[in-house]
Amino acid sequence: MTARTFWFEPWVEELYDIRRNLEKGSVKVFRQGAVPYTIRTSRTKIRCWDPRDARRLQDAINDSLESLLPWMPWAKDEPKQYRSKIETIRFFRGSFDLGKDFVFGIFDHEESEVLGGCGLHTRGGAYSLEIGYWINREYQNRGYATEVTRALMKVAFELSGIDNVRICCDVKNAASLRVIEKVGFEKEGILLHQQKNTNDEFQDFQVAVFLRDSYTGSEISRQEIVAYDAVGDTIEFDEDTENE
Repeated sequence: MTARTFWFEPWVEELYDIRRNLEKGSVKVFRQGAVPYTIRTSRTKIRCWDPRDARRLQDAINDSLESLLPWMPWAKDEPKQYRSKIETIRFFRGSFDLGKDFVFGIFDHEESEVLGGCGLHTRGGAYSLEIGYWINREYQNRGYATEVTRALMKVAFELSGIDNVRICCDVKNAASLRVIEKVGFEKEGILLHQQKNTNDEFQDFQVAVFLRDSYTGSEISRQEIVAYDAVGDTIEFDEDTENE
C-alpha cells in the first residue's frame, strides 16, 4: 500500500498548538457564548466570516487596498489569491470556535455588500479585549467604524464580561483617532516603533482604553443591538456580567 503524505497550511498546525495549549490550560479562552457569532446593529450585520465569503472579501480588500496599506500590517501581503482567502477565513473560524480570537465581517442587513471587517482580539490579557476594524473604501466616512466599535464594546462588557476595551492605531491615522474621540476612549499612551509600514518607516501607535466603570450606565450600554450564537439563537445581554 502506498503511504499517503498530507500537507497542511501553516495555520492548521497553529490551531493544533492552540488546542494543545487549551488542554494544558495555558491559553486564555472565553466561555461558551461569551462572544456571539452574529451581531445586528441599526445598519449592519457583524458576523463570523464563512469560507463562502472569500470572493467578496478578496474584492473588498483589493478595492480598498490603497487606503489600507498605510495602516494595516496585513495589507502589505495583499492582494492574495482566492484560495488563500478561503484558508485565511478557515483559520479565522477555527480560532473563533476555540474561543481564542474573534474576527468578523461587516455586512449590510441583507449581506449584499461587504462593508469591512472587525475583531475582538485577546492579545491584551485576561481582562481586556482589543477592538480592530477596517472599512471598505466605498463605505468610509459614513460612521460605520464608530457604529461597529460601539456594538463590539457592548458585547465585550456585557457578554465577555471583561474590565476594559482597547484600540491601538497609528498616530497618523486621523480616521481611527476620530473614532476613539467620538466613542469616548481615554488616550493611554503611545507605543514607539511598533512595526514598519510599506515605505519601510517605523510606525508609532496610539493606545486608547475604555474602562468598565465608564461603560456602566453610559449611552453605549443603552444602545439596542441583537446578538446570536452559532446556531442563530438570541443571546441576552447583561450589563452586570463580569469575567472570572
